[in-house]
Amino acid sequence: MADWDEIKRLAADFQKAQLTTSLQRLSERNCIEIVKLLIDKGLIDVIYTNDGKEYLTQDHLLQEVKDELYVRGGRVNLIELAKVLNVDFAKIEYIAKRLVDREPDLHLLLGQLIEASYIQRVASEINQKLVQYGEINIGQLTTAYDLPTDFILNQIVLGNLHKIIFAKQDPTNAHIFFTQSYIMRNKAKIRGALAAITKPTPISVILNLTDVPARILYMSLNELSSLGSVTVQSPAGQYIPHVYERMQADYVKDYFQQNGYITNDTVAKLGVSDVRSFVRTRLPEEKLIYMKNCIVSNRLIERVTYAMDVCISSNSYLDMSTILPPAFSNDNMEEILSHVLTPAVRKQTYVFGTVVLTVKFMDECVKGCQELVNEHAKRAVESGNYQKYMAEKMMQQQDVDHFAMDEGKVDKREERRKKAATGKGGGGAQGRETKTKSTKKHARGNKGNAMDSDDDVEMQSGAGGKKSGKEPHIELITVKEIAKVVEKTLEPEGLEMLDKDLANHYYPILSKQALAKAHELYELSLQKSNQNRRQTHASIQEKLNTLYNDIRLYEKGLKLFPSDVQGQLLKYLLKTFGTDVCNEICLYVAAECNLNTNFNAPLTAEQRTKIANDSGAEYRASLQTLCKSLTASETVEDFLEKTEKAMQACSMMLKKIDKKKDRNLILCHKHGLLEQLTNCTDPALVLHLAVLIIFTISTQTMLHASGRHVSSILSFLQTVLTADDSKVFTNYHDLVLKLLSTESVTTEEAKSNAEDITKQLSEQTPIVKSIAGNFKKAGVTAVE
Repeated sequence: MADWDEIKRLAADFQKAQLTTSLQRLSERNCIEIVKLLIDKGLIDVIYTNDGKEYLTQDHLLQEVKDELYVRGGRVNLIELAKVLNVDFAKIEYIAKRLVDREPDLHLLLGQLIEASYIQRVASEINQKLVQYGEINIGQLTTAYDLPTDFILNQIVLGNLHKIIFAKQDPTNAHIFFTQSYIMRNKAKIRGALAAITKPTPISVILNLTDVPARILYMSLNELSSLGSVTVQSPAGQYIPHVYERMQADYVKDYFQQNGYITNDTVAKLGVSDVRSFVRTRLPEEKLIYMKNCIVSNRLIERVTYAMDVCISSNSYLDMSTILPPAFSNDNMEEILSHVLTPAVRKQTYVFGTVVLTVKFMDECVKGCQELVNEHAKRAVESGNYQKYMAEKMMQQQDVDHFAMDEGKVDKREERRKKAATGKGGGGAQGRETKTKSTKKHARGNKGNAMDSDDDVEMQSGAGGKKSGKEPHIELITVKEIAKVVEKTLEPEGLEMLDKDLANHYYPILSKQALAKAHELYELSLQKSNQNRRQTHASIQEKLNTLYNDIRLYEKGLKLFPSDVQGQLLKYLLKTFGTDVCNEICLYVAAECNLNTNFNAPLTAEQRTKIANDSGAEYRASLQTLCKSLTASETVEDFLEKTEKAMQACSMMLKKIDKKKDRNLILCHKHGLLEQLTNCTDPALVLHLAVLIIFTISTQTMLHASGRHVSSILSFLQTVLTADDSKVFTNYHDLVLKLLSTESVTTEEAKSNAEDITKQLSEQTPIVKSIAGNFKKAGVTAVE
């Protein structure tokens, strides 16, 4: 009542104040200043609102905070509370702390005020979820209620456990709670699933099928160990029922007893990791042989051994695939053979894949190759291939010998150096012994046993590899040819697939036989070749003498021309007759040195250079000089001098110059030209032959020139021909040039001109032939 009376009194005062005149009223600014003065003096304690229009006391603000907490269900955010009450956040936070200090049921957490009623309501909701799902995780509640994990666990769940929340805490994970009925229900699922499984099953599959949490599954597996076992307690592990292990043992035992073997893959497919120990424990009475990818019974090895003995005694063959199970691979068969093939058996047999052949059976198969060996050896000697092979082998041997000599010189220098360092005591027989051993080491390639000549060459080639180069090789018989002969014998037995293997095996043996036969035939051919070589030498010498005289006679003719024309004629003469001389000598030298000259005549400059460089030392210098003189000689005498030296190197002689024979040669040359002119119809060739005939008759010399030199020859003959004859030749020469120039033009006018020119030439050709045929020497002396 006292408060109410106070209110009434204040209301009367307020009404009285409002009824007074304006002179007695305070302005809003005066009121604010008065309140500020009272606050400064500490007479009143009030709080400003954010807009500054209202004042609140501490107690009033405290009451408003409690009212908002109640209205919001026992949980309120201080930031939202500051906005709603229009008060500074620091004041709200201060009031909240005062409330928490006064009332123990209140909690200030992460800027939020939480009342006990809210905690009880959340606990009730959690209990409902447990009833519905049977299990709950604190982490899920943290996300759902936006509260710290520790607060939910300690204040809400554990604080209300067995009061509001009826559940059990997981002993392995304190954040998980479940009901007893939930555990029993999941164990029943797990027991049924494990009882139904008959083969290894991944844990992840069991989890997916039963939809049971993994931790409950692992807990239940320990209790149900009588049904099976687990490899690893993780989703990657497997559950193996005991019934499956019994089935594995029975399967392996039955399979092995029926087949005499079992593969590792077969056992591994049953889910066994350690195959060998598993089979050994299941078959303790069997004598097992462990191979790379299977396990075999000793009975199977004994069966193969018996079949091998029968094969050897009958000089036949044994196909392993016919006596071993079809599932065996080639590698399996080779492993079994390694147990069967003793040293004694290996001497009498050869293995090709899965087939074992006796030595006598193989010899019978290749018996038909002997005729092939003799035929190919004979062909190699007749074609010259074997001779080339022998020549290359001898050249390589020479290189190896030179290398060995150089090594010997190095050893001698080393020995002298040691003697100089040690005095007189360093000499004697021991020094020479050391030198001899060193030489043997280089010659034999560190081999102590004696070898045949072919092996010595190979070893010396290896010791002097830097000098000898590639090892000479000749193939007289091929693997394909041997296989073709062997196939005829193997085909009736159904073993034609081994023809190449057998051919590869006998190829080295038959190749040596062919080389030996070829060498025998080569020795016989050497005796015959010595006689043929003498005849070849004489014929080439005669041919070179003829070419030498022709060049010498042609030189006299070209010397009658000016120096510029002489150079052109000399170049043409060397290009034709000079090249023939050089080719003949090169081919002779190549044959003498057994060089590989599979060249088509005539030889090119590169081929001649190669022959000269590869020839023997007695031919090389003179032949190289001769080849260079074809392009480098400035006079015929220079070329003839090089030719004479090259012939001397080949043991060929030049005949003496006989002037009487020279005149006969010139006369024969003239008649030959006249005969060609009589039978010739080509205007260009008629002109060419005619001027050469007139030149030969007028100068009593021979001239070797091409068609491009006709104009130069005509200029020279102006002093010999009459004015009319000169005019005829000049006109005929011009017509020939015009005809040649119109041949490349295809227009109608050009064709018409060509026909006119041809007609004129055909009319003048008999006249030109008549002038050349009837020309007589008049007042010109022959040049000696």
